[in-house]
Amino acid sequence: MSRHSVCFDELPSEIIEHILFCDVLSYIDICRLSAVSRYFNIIEKSNSLWRSKFLQIYPLSASLYDANTDWKYELRVRLDCRVSILKRLQEMFIEFYHTDNVSSDQFSNFRDVCVDHPLSVQIIIDELWQIISDSDRHQNLTLKYYAKRALRYMRHTYLETIWHNFLAGDQKRISLLKGACLLSQWCQPTNLHCTNSVSENINEIVKMTMEEIERVCPNHPLFKHRLPVMVDENGETLQNSLWDPHHCKIILRAINEVMFNKLKFCGNTDIFTCPENNYIDKVLASRSGIPLTLCIVYETVASQLGVSCLPVSYPGHFYLKWLEHPKLPEIEAFTFIDVYDRGAYKSLEDFTGPGQDNLSWTHGVPPLKVFTTMCWNLVEIARQQDGDGKGLLNLCNALELLAILTPTDTDHKLLLARVYMHLCINMTRVISLLQEITEQDPQSTGVVSYMYRSAITTLETQRIKAEGQKIKCQPRDQNCTVKHAVGMIMRHQKYNYRCVIYGWDSVCTASNDWISQMGVFDLKHKDKQPFYMVLVDDGTNRYAAQENLIPDEERTPINHPDIGRYFEAFRGSYYLPNELKLQEYPDDNVEGVIATGHDLLGNDEECE
Repeated sequence: MSRHSVCFDELPSEIIEHILFCDVLSYIDICRLSAVSRYFNIIEKSNSLWRSKFLQIYPLSASLYDANTDWKYELRVRLDCRVSILKRLQEMFIEFYHTDNVSSDQFSNFRDVCVDHPLSVQIIIDELWQIISDSDRHQNLTLKYYAKRALRYMRHTYLETIWHNFLAGDQKRISLLKGACLLSQWCQPTNLHCTNSVSENINEIVKMTMEEIERVCPNHPLFKHRLPVMVDENGETLQNSLWDPHHCKIILRAINEVMFNKLKFCGNTDIFTCPENNYIDKVLASRSGIPLTLCIVYETVASQLGVSCLPVSYPGHFYLKWLEHPKLPEIEAFTFIDVYDRGAYKSLEDFTGPGQDNLSWTHGVPPLKVFTTMCWNLVEIARQQDGDGKGLLNLCNALELLAILTPTDTDHKLLLARVYMHLCINMTRVISLLQEITEQDPQSTGVVSYMYRSAITTLETQRIKAEGQKIKCQPRDQNCTVKHAVGMIMRHQKYNYRCVIYGWDSVCTASNDWISQMGVFDLKHKDKQPFYMVLVDDGTNRYAAQENLIPDEERTPINHPDIGRYFEAFRGSYYLPNELKLQEYPDDNVEGVIATGHDLLGNDEECE
């Protein structure tokens, strides 16, 4: 060694600490180094060093903490939390393998993880988010399946508190933008950052509008006042305009120019089939939406620039109104803005139809009514989605939010109870909802009593069933006519849908009614052939005859919410069954089938 060389432990502590900040070194490396010598142990105690290691793993969590945070302690809390969460998720996989839909109360013990920490809910949410958003989205599918459902529960727990605090303020001054963001977060609970860009997008519209105003009216009083430059989604709704009607109209015309001519915002006619039209982040990203969400965008921009525009609900439509003629009596003083029609101005005389005789619609709609209308829109959309898993989940999201927004209303409670009973989940919640309905509406006792008895029976049945459920093994030696294996990606020859096999029967076991309705006897081998349970790319579950299925050559995943329930990984041309699915079908060697290119029969002579 050169006489000028220096050993690592002879370097000044500041240089060693600077080296340890390097991203290629993890917290594990720091811990190992601290055990080498007292000198390294002292360096390891640097709080700023531990802050950097914490942010390596949790880069989006810095805003939750203050300057006095003990970062090593917080990292230890996070890691302990992760271990507890992973353990619970593994237990859920085993406990609920046979359960189609897991009840919300089965996730309640996640709240007990690091319960003594003031940020416990946010920490659990972060850890679950880390699990489902890792870099390899095709691995650990079963873990992610349950983590996603736990994340939905924890996010709703967190957002419910925020909603209650938000609604506790002055109802007239509640921010439409803030409420729209909370609604979007509630309905997209597994997307933690869905509304991160909302304020940025609104600010861009405000900036462009100010540039347009300066171009057409450089002396506008707007430029003499120090209005906030950035939109605050927590800001209150502006009740009165800051300018005279002439200068207000200049601003509104500038908004029209920017939104509809430059940015090409437009109305979306897909009102009752696309839930994204009710999500403010999606509306800003696509620059299209339904009248209500476009009104929220327009109102937010106008309010930021000092013009008060209030939402009004005309039968079948939403408008904004602003005070253009303050000297005229009452409603005649207002001009209506049709944001759905590129910001067109309308007077009261322009309205004909069901709202002409009754002018109650001209009164401003309270923000709470706006949010409940959006929720009912989502309820109607979910009802149109053919009862698939995604549609029912969207329906639950909307109805559960309505329970927060309008807790005294019985319509959504009864519908929510019916949805829960259809899914066989949350039976204790169903019983509670039915009791509340009976107290609020004694006239409904007939149907409620029937549902109440059904819920009690279902709850007891679930308890008995859970105690006796075991994995049923399906060996192949007795079912040699079964050609395909669990995990194989197939295509239906008649309907052309892609799917993955998650189970099979050696002969059709469906009811006679189903066999007759589906035309099974028209098939070559009728019902005396293997039938496969498949997860279809459109999100549905189906039961398909062997003669109708062929291996699919397309190497893309199947888009179905229950993939993780049965499969551990996607391997390009097939899915690898998880541990319990392998126990159920121990002889289904999907990897061997894919590798050899032959089905599991080999040749038909072996079965004779």
